[in-house]
Amino acid sequence: MTDLSPIVEHVRDFVVHSVPPGMQERAVVVAAVFLAVGIGLSVLGAKLARPVLTVFVASVGGLAGVFFARNAGFHEPVGQVIGGAVGMAMFGTVALLTFRIWVGVITALVLSTIALGSFGYDRLAPHVAEFEGVVKSSTVDGGQKYVIPTPAEQQSYRDRTPGQWAQEFWTFATGKDANLGVHSRLVGTGALAIGLFLGVVAMRWMLILSTSAAGTLLVTSGVATLVAHAVPGSYQAFARHPGILGMGIGAFMVTSLILQTLLTRKAPAEKAEAAV
Repeated sequence: MTDLSPIVEHVRDFVVHSVPPGMQERAVVVAAVFLAVGIGLSVLGAKLARPVLTVFVASVGGLAGVFFARNAGFHEPVGQVIGGAVGMAMFGTVALLTFRIWVGVITALVLSTIALGSFGYDRLAPHVAEFEGVVKSSTVDGGQKYVIPTPAEQQSYRDRTPGQWAQEFWTFATGKDANLGVHSRLVGTGALAIGLFLGVVAMRWMLILSTSAAGTLLVTSGVATLVAHAVPGSYQAFARHPGILGMGIGAFMVTSLILQTLLTRKAPAEKAEAAV
């Protein structure tokens, strides 16, 4: 089984360096929020998706209406309230009428993420160990002699940012597999197109799948952060046993799929009304 600890380490470094300093101290709080939102998505995401999306888009429309009224010269509160109400009504109606398309877009994003993640595990992960084991040295005399890097060069290599590591790793991997770039673009584009199609023609099932996948990702991130904070270095232990980690994540997602399928079933009365 592929050892994912180098990837996990650099992803963790990327997150740590990307989060503002003030937020780093609140990592536990953010992780708890991720966990709560993820559980909500995993259980009630599909059931509440339409009203939540409608309220969110309507709120954006209300803000846009207030902004428009204010810039149009309606400085009195009444004019701005009317502008906000009109904006909410318009945007909310659009959200309701285009909900199926929104589901298609969300499904496309989720499926492309899953597809690229699977593709990366299959085509990129096997190169990690080899990339990490490469000694950064310059060759001279036709490659017959090697110059050992200076301590400063070795320290510079260890101090690479996650972005630099990813760029160097991608260059290394594409050098080993010339078709990697083309195939990744094909996989991503194909998953986007298929996801958009399935989200439109099979809205309920794709909404269940998308919210379960997104909820599982948030729960996994939240739990991983909390565990890493409580037990430093634990993420490396889990990364070295991806099978066990995958089983836990898979079990949670299957449970989410089952629960959401049961919660979004139409009642017998609703089915009878739909058939009339």
